[in-house]
Amino acid sequence: MKRLSVLLRQDLTLAWRNGHVAVVLAIAATMVALIVFLPAEVSRGPGEYVLDTIPGSPVRAATIELGGDAAALPESRERFDALIADHPNAIAVELSGTLDRPGVTISTRTAVPEQTLNLLVAGIEQVLAVARGEALPDPQIEFLRPEAEAVPLNLSGIPIFLAFEVGILGFLLVAVFVFAEKQEGTIRAYRVSPGGLWAYVASKAIVFVLIAIGYGVIVVAAGLGITANWGAIIGLIVWASLFMTVLGLGFAAWFRNLSHWFFPGLALLILNLLPFVSYVYPVWSPAWVTVIPSYGLVYALREALFPTGDSALIGRTLLTGLGWLAAAVAFCAYSVHTRLLKGA
Repeated sequence: MKRLSVLLRQDLTLAWRNGHVAVVLAIAATMVALIVFLPAEVSRGPGEYVLDTIPGSPVRAATIELGGDAAALPESRERFDALIADHPNAIAVELSGTLDRPGVTISTRTAVPEQTLNLLVAGIEQVLAVARGEALPDPQIEFLRPEAEAVPLNLSGIPIFLAFEVGILGFLLVAVFVFAEKQEGTIRAYRVSPGGLWAYVASKAIVFVLIAIGYGVIVVAAGLGITANWGAIIGLIVWASLFMTVLGLGFAAWFRNLSHWFFPGLALLILNLLPFVSYVYPVWSPAWVTVIPSYGLVYALREALFPTGDSALIGRTLLTGLGWLAAAVAFCAYSVHTRLLKGA
């Protein structure tokens, strides 16, 4: 413990002196600024404007009855043309003829996905059926979990910040530590000291876990205050930082300097970031992406921050993470012992 405390004090001093703590605080300040200054929601206005020229405007009345936005249903052609001119990206829908034989014209100035047009056509058909007095099927809806509240726009990025930036910081900055020690000759002096393998690894891991916790506390407190599920959030942050720091330490041990490390390290970081694509675009979630540790981490953090009723996900992620952490520790111990402490 005495050797560990000496190393830890030295590494904390170096992290402060080399500006690593300042960099993390600057990143945290940027995230806090996004939380504070981004709006909770963005009002984009209607995506479609509908002009009902059928006698009596039955489609307009039926749409409003179903909860449609009256602002998207102008009563005159002049108002319709003005709205389309002011919103060039909106879809223009014009209904003519009669309810029994309606004519529908859909106009767009920009490319619109086919799925969007299909949904629009289905919606128009449904409204026409309501306007004709036809009975609509009553679909049965089953909620697998209690409905969760919508996450405000300015807070929606917090799970991503925590899941990926914490990992990047540990993986990248520990490599900078290693290469600085190689360049300055510190690692050569350490080989002949009684410090040992585990004190060396533990000191680096603790430093970046402390930095990660500080970063996480600042960002989460700015968004959620003291009401957050701190136990789960801190547990996930500690695991993510430990895993990526230990993995990064073992990985960096195999390279001569930062230039030698850069492209392989960047490739590994990009692999770690791939679940971000699945998070923002859920239809792209191939089986191999779900195996990446950060995949489960980002969803577990979202559950800890914005509960949806699946609290077991957090426990499953941490349990699976222990296996990944054990593998990373074994790899790190072998790499540091072989490449750093034996003079390779």
